[in-house]
Amino acid sequence: MNDSGLIQVGMGELRIARDGETLCALLGSCVGIGLLWRRRNSVALAHCLLPTSPDVVVHGARYVNQAVPSLLTLLGVRRDERREIDVILCGGANMFGAAGLSTGVGASNVAAAHHTLAAYDLVLSHEATGGRRGRTLQLDSRSGMFTIVKVERTEEEFDHAGT
Repeated sequence: MNDSGLIQVGMGELRIARDGETLCALLGSCVGIGLLWRRRNSVALAHCLLPTSPDVVVHGARYVNQAVPSLLTLLGVRRDERREIDVILCGGANMFGAAGLSTGVGASNVAAAHHTLAAYDLVLSHEATGGRRGRTLQLDSRSGMFTIVKVERTEEEFDHAGT
């Protein structure tokens, strides 16, 4: 954590913010699943790499289907409280592999998130997914607000963008 209270949530991690902290994830084909529970003044974020694992593990975030129940457990959300949660889904960009071919992981992650959120009776409040650029997702525990910023093109992208 730095002096401003900004906590970077790395790939395969999930975090719950303490008072005054802002959770942040830089997302490409990965998806960020953010939960805002305004009544309890709680925010949590999972940074998921892959869509589904056959094993559901508590406190896991590598896979989307592990992250959603893990976040609910860590926040202490009961089944009858799930409709109080604002869910933010971000990322899932169409990133290109070394050969310039789409890996399809981003779209698979988004589809798995939709399926898993519905299975846990959670409704999306906001979604910013797909496209060809990464995004940064921030969840502020102080205000209960979120920010999504698209990553700008790099100089290298401009050099190879073609005419």
